[in-house]
Amino acid sequence: MQMNKKPSGSKKQITSNTIYTIAGALVLNGVLQLFVYPRLNARMGSAEIGVVLYIMAFVNILGPSIGQAMNNSRLVLRRDLDVTNGDYNLSIFLFGIAGMIVSLVMMHGSLVQSQSSTHMGLIVLSVLSGLLILATVYRYYGDVEYRLTLNYRNYFKYYLICSVGYLGGYLLYLATGNWFLIFLTGECAALVYVTAGGHIFRPLLNRSALFPTVLQRGAILTLSYFVTNLTLNMDRLYLNNTLGSESVTIYYVVSLIGKTLVLFVAPINTIIISYMTKSKQKTGRSQFVRLAGAGIAVSLVFWVLCQIGTPIFIRLFYPDLAAASGPLVTVVNLTQILAMLSAYLFIIVLTFTSERWQLGLQIAHLCILLILISILTPRGGLYGFSVAVLIANCIRIGAVLVLGLVKAKE
Repeated sequence: MQMNKKPSGSKKQITSNTIYTIAGALVLNGVLQLFVYPRLNARMGSAEIGVVLYIMAFVNILGPSIGQAMNNSRLVLRRDLDVTNGDYNLSIFLFGIAGMIVSLVMMHGSLVQSQSSTHMGLIVLSVLSGLLILATVYRYYGDVEYRLTLNYRNYFKYYLICSVGYLGGYLLYLATGNWFLIFLTGECAALVYVTAGGHIFRPLLNRSALFPTVLQRGAILTLSYFVTNLTLNMDRLYLNNTLGSESVTIYYVVSLIGKTLVLFVAPINTIIISYMTKSKQKTGRSQFVRLAGAGIAVSLVFWVLCQIGTPIFIRLFYPDLAAASGPLVTVVNLTQILAMLSAYLFIIVLTFTSERWQLGLQIAHLCILLILISILTPRGGLYGFSVAVLIANCIRIGAVLVLGLVKAKE
């Protein structure tokens, strides 16, 4: 793909780009977390919205695992290889179809439960779920159009249009009772925008000789991201099958402020990898220490903000869950902030280490998490689950710091 716009690395442009990316993330997630999900909870109730959250967990796992992984892979590989659109579009399709099939099998029980509330058959619900997974995967990949050129003004427009699409989809939900339309409308609106004005889907299927390399490198990074997003959504998957759908809703609500503040780190990660991969120079150990220190300091500030904001948010938007969620606030907020910090550190380490190191650490973290929640949840219920996730995140932070210190250039 030919990129004509020559980016500048000036501080003014970096600041402007950071503002655009943060604004895009806040608009998108503000619509979801402050409007869509509270409205659905009010109309459905905590048990039924728990089923929705469980189904959306598969979307939230596969979307960034495939789309964002291939997005970042393209940014990293552009330094050394002349890849094409088709190399990525075909790889994403293959990964997306495989993930979609497995997800539909795993969410079968919840789709059966959704038949009564949506008044649709199982086949229609399965088709809608599959389409939503694929659309979300490509939407996560789609913003690479603007990251490749450092055009973050259009990056913001991309997520603004997606947000407006969610609002339009909510109106369709009110008319039809089909909550899938909320998310499908938003994802498709963003994809129409990037396809009409961008280049990453035009030409769509022009493979090069580097397709096997893209597929292999992308598979490793996708698997790493999959493990990460699986752990991030473990609350929905594990709790729904052990403590019930209402516990899914309670944990989700308590973690919302933390997850919203975590939105700040995703745009910062976008800026970091976009600019760091523009340069051939490798990250030094002293630079890694400075970046890690800045991340830790910001994380502490965010944790304090979470402690203040979470009780207020729950009383305003989910008053029926205030009593049940109170004991979890401190532990869950700390868990979310550590997840934010580890994502930030991982994106830095990605610029100077092999994807295999990250994959190994993510798999180790998942194994530790599964062991801890299987021990502590039966003993402590939802609070025991929360403590288990916190301990696992502490171990992951330590591991990625060690990896960065060891692998960074002297």
